[in-house]
Amino acid sequence: MNPIRRTLVLGAAAAMVAGPVFAADWPSKPVRIVVPFAAGGPTDFIARLLATALSRELGQPVVIDNRPGASGNIGAQHVLDSGADGYTLLHNTVAMQAVNPLMYPHARFQPGRDFVPIATTGSMPNVLVVHPDKLGASTLADLVRLGKAKSDALTYATFGAGTSPHIYGALLQKAAGFHAVAVPYKGSSPALTDVMAGQVDFVFDSFTTCIGQIQGGKLKALAITASQRSPMLPDVPTLKEAGYPSVDLKFWFSLQASAQTPKPVVDRLRAAAAKAVNDPEYVAALRNRGAEPMPTRPDQLVDFVRHDTERWTKVARGLGIQPE
Repeated sequence: MNPIRRTLVLGAAAAMVAGPVFAADWPSKPVRIVVPFAAGGPTDFIARLLATALSRELGQPVVIDNRPGASGNIGAQHVLDSGADGYTLLHNTVAMQAVNPLMYPHARFQPGRDFVPIATTGSMPNVLVVHPDKLGASTLADLVRLGKAKSDALTYATFGAGTSPHIYGALLQKAAGFHAVAVPYKGSSPALTDVMAGQVDFVFDSFTTCIGQIQGGKLKALAITASQRSPMLPDVPTLKEAGYPSVDLKFWFSLQASAQTPKPVVDRLRAAAAKAVNDPEYVAALRNRGAEPMPTRPDQLVDFVRHDTERWTKVARGLGIQPE
């Protein structure tokens, strides 16, 4: 046989053997989940809960690696640069999936092309909060009346263009027919501080980061972006109950892998993750932190991520999200 042809044939045969062996032995070492935001937020704590449940299913340690920056893009790129062997995964948000491509059109990767979903890991409602006294709004209808009384009479906090406080705040204004001035902050803590001080009028904040101030009477909750009321805030209506069903977007999270990951490894990950996100301890831990379980069957996963990403992208475009 021609030496070159013999080398090619042997190489192909070796690859055919190595693939199944690699998949059968996987995982043989710890798995890493990259969280592309700082520790302490929803993307981080959900990933840490998932790591515990997923470790039990995989029989290997699952560790968390926080790599914040560029609205999550730094961590996402790191995952792609780490190889496609299934040992480095990404815990992302629907905003990263749907809005970041509009804001960072020149990024080296495209989420829908370069990643594959492994599991939806949960959703986190946002809560519309105001100062309990200074604004004089005890219901969402009160806030809307104040907003309509005079254009730009109200201010609302965002964590930058494309973040959930921005998306939800702009959607509410569009649905209710008023306009408020956006005030950008670096995160939840400084934004809530200014709402509690009466320096900014309202913010849609993550349930987890504002629940303590609501329960302590430092903030007044007007509505929640959830499909049903939270048992932790039973008197707070959903946006649908408050008259705004069009502001109906779930802010969800997903575990993802490089699109170049071998299919047997992706299948193994999906099977393990499907069990992890349905684990009663995991579900209870989510709910104890104000998050909602959001399991998606593996055979429906790709379609769900694609379709809901398209919904968020359409909304972001309609709100005029521009490149940074």
